[in-house]
Amino acid sequence: MGDFKNAAARTCGRIIQAMSTPRAENWTLLPPRLLLATLAWLVWPSVTQAVDYGNEVTVWIEQGQAVATSLVSGRREIPLDAQETVTGLGASGINAVVVTSRRLLGFSSHTLTWSKTDRDLNEKVLERRVLPTFSVVRTDKHLYGFRGANGIWLDEALGIRETVKMTQTTDYGAVFVTNERLVGFASLLGDFSSKALGIHEHITRLDNEKGLIIVTTSNRTLVFGSRLSGWEEFE
Repeated sequence: MGDFKNAAARTCGRIIQAMSTPRAENWTLLPPRLLLATLAWLVWPSVTQAVDYGNEVTVWIEQGQAVATSLVSGRREIPLDAQETVTGLGASGINAVVVTSRRLLGFSSHTLTWSKTDRDLNEKVLERRVLPTFSVVRTDKHLYGFRGANGIWLDEALGIRETVKMTQTTDYGAVFVTNERLVGFASLLGDFSSKALGIHEHITRLDNEKGLIIVTTSNRTLVFGSRLSGWEEFE
C-alpha cells in the first residue's frame, strides 16, 4: 500500500506539473477520494489498459437468417422470422448485434452462441453502439445492454416521461443521462445501475478519464466504472 501511495503521489505530481492549462486546476479541486480512485486507474496498468480484442466477429445477413463468424466458432446462424426485417447491424471485438423490426440479436465469440430479446410493439430504436466487449441499444421505451463476455441481454425500462439527453461510453461501460437520473451499464458484471437526480439538480460536466465516466452536477460528483461497485458519489 505504501508503494501505491508513493506511485500515486509521483503520478499526481507529474499530472499537475504537466497541465499548465485550466484543466490542471480541475485535478487539484477533485475531492481526495475521487482523486485517489482516478489515480488508481492511472497507476495500475492492469486496470487502465483495455484489452485489444481486435475484430473477432464478422456479421452479415443472408436470406432468412443472420450469420456470424469468428476464428473460434466458425459459422453460426440464427433464423429470422417471417416478415421480420433487419434495420441495422454491427460488430466489434468479441460481439455483434443485429437490430430487427421486432427483436435484438446478439452474438458472442466467447460463448459461441446467438442470444435474443424481444422488443415492445412499435418500440423505436434511437441509438446503437457496438463496442469491443459490449453493446448498447437505446429505444424510446428501454435501454438494452448486450454483454459479450457471457452473451446475455439486459434491459432497463424508461419512465413514461423519461428521455435520454446524453450518452457516454468507454471500453468498460456506458452512462445514459436522462431528465430524471443517471443510468450506468458495465461491460463485466451487474445489471443496469441508476442514480436519481434531484428536482433542481442539473448536469454541469461529463468527463471520461481512463475508463471512468465522471458526471459533475450542481450538487455533487458521481463516478461510474465497471471495476467500481456501481456508482461512487462525492459531495
